[in-house]
Amino acid sequence: MSSPLPQPHLAEPLARLLLQWGVAPVPMAATPPVAERLGGWLGWADAIGLSQVLAAPAATAGNPQARAQALDWADAALARLQAELPAAFDDALLVRESAEPAPEGVSLPDLLAPYRLHHAQQQRSMAARIGTLRERLRPHLAESSGALARLAQLDALLERATLGPERERLAGLPALLTRRAERHHAADPRGWRARFWADLQRLLRAELDLRLQPVLGLIEALHDDAAR
Repeated sequence: MSSPLPQPHLAEPLARLLLQWGVAPVPMAATPPVAERLGGWLGWADAIGLSQVLAAPAATAGNPQARAQALDWADAALARLQAELPAAFDDALLVRESAEPAPEGVSLPDLLAPYRLHHAQQQRSMAARIGTLRERLRPHLAESSGALARLAQLDALLERATLGPERERLAGLPALLTRRAERHHAADPRGWRARFWADLQRLLRAELDLRLQPVLGLIEALHDDAAR
């Protein structure tokens, strides 16, 4: 089975899940270096902005009070997000229907439609809420120290540059889910939905892990700066 996604660039849980589902990884020799990929993603305006950020001297003074407040806010916001998003992955109606035998005389696409809608809704929710947290986190970093202010500027540039490629990679997941449903349906036409629902939950959690990586990196940098 060929992969719709360049797997080596994905977070480990998602890459591992795809491998378990028979999605072959892209050979490392076929994967361009990070710097080369980033250069292709950056527009000329972003490239100029990146060079200016890297060339500017970073202030070394920190603001301990602002950093402490930023840490408290960031940890609380992350904990809230990590609790609320997985809770939304659950759906009482789909859980109940998935536990029941699939009705006869209904096509697989029709039975699959609510699951595809649920996945699309969760993808949009993850993208919006994590993007908002990332955007709100950068001013807190900027107020904490000069080094973190530079990191916040870099993160804003990189977010714009990688938004399109990330969306393109994740766009292959719905088709992968459809193939999983077809496989389960072929093996058990009446009881396939329970196994497929479990697959969908695993995929959503792995996708959440991937989407959270930039935010986790910023918060880790905030903690490292406070420890110095």
